[in-house]
Amino acid sequence: MTLAQAITMVLNRVGLDTTNSDFKDQARNYVNLTAAEVSALVDWWWLDRTTTFLTTDTLTVTGGSGTFVAGETITGGTSGKTATVDGYSASPKEIYVYSPSGSFTATETLTGGTSGATTAFTSSAGTRTYKPISSGVGSWYSFYDQTNENPLVIIGPDEYDLLSEDYSDTGTVESVYVGGVDTTTGYPIIELWRIPGTTNETIRVRYRIAMTSWASGNDATTLLALGIPQILEGALVYGATKLYLQEKGDEQGAARELREADRVVNLALRQNLRMQGNRTYPAAPPSSAPPYRIVVDSTLVTTS
Repeated sequence: MTLAQAITMVLNRVGLDTTNSDFKDQARNYVNLTAAEVSALVDWWWLDRTTTFLTTDTLTVTGGSGTFVAGETITGGTSGKTATVDGYSASPKEIYVYSPSGSFTATETLTGGTSGATTAFTSSAGTRTYKPISSGVGSWYSFYDQTNENPLVIIGPDEYDLLSEDYSDTGTVESVYVGGVDTTTGYPIIELWRIPGTTNETIRVRYRIAMTSWASGNDATTLLALGIPQILEGALVYGATKLYLQEKGDEQGAARELREADRVVNLALRQNLRMQGNRTYPAAPPSSAPPYRIVVDSTLVTTS
């Protein structure tokens, strides 16, 4: 089912003109609201992601021209030493590299083998701050140092402040502090303690993505491609219809749609428990906890 088809189904169930752009925009808004609320209900398996990143050195540089690109080799014009580029920042002007063949010489020119970009080398230090994920994160599950076979502990700001006065300790990584988001890119930022003593160490990250809102440009895209599994497509249609009927004052019809949404979500919850496996982080509340409740607006409805 595409987003456009879901919108059409909502308008048909409400009894509105499916070609009216204002009606379609409102239906899309309600589909977005329902998707966001259903996705926040539990730790759904379909929102789980895994990625890795490499520890790097940060080269402080100045001047030059062009933009360095990830994966290319940079070479020092005087020392002849090389390193592989993992990332580049224009402000502050820094190159993040791994697998250096040695130390670069102060003020020498660094040249990108692919981009042809050039800059003057100033200094080098281990990298403390990373942006391993270029999207929204709903929650972090775990970090694991695959190179040293060491699980990393996620810590809060108070613990982080107690570890080191200036966060400059280097050595084997033990902890991860989630430090907000980059104000330019919106990407989440993490900080490692200790600063890795070597580059090219692989850190595995398990996390949960955050749902994003869809616009008219997404209408031709399937809900599956937008991140919604087929088992929950009906919940989005019924939940959005419920909101539209409430707007029209049809509480009886809204209650009917909510029952349908509730039924679909229950099926998905049972599937979710089967898909979770033996996880160390909780996938569902214990049996003594209150039953699940689906929220498709300000009303809480128990799901059994």
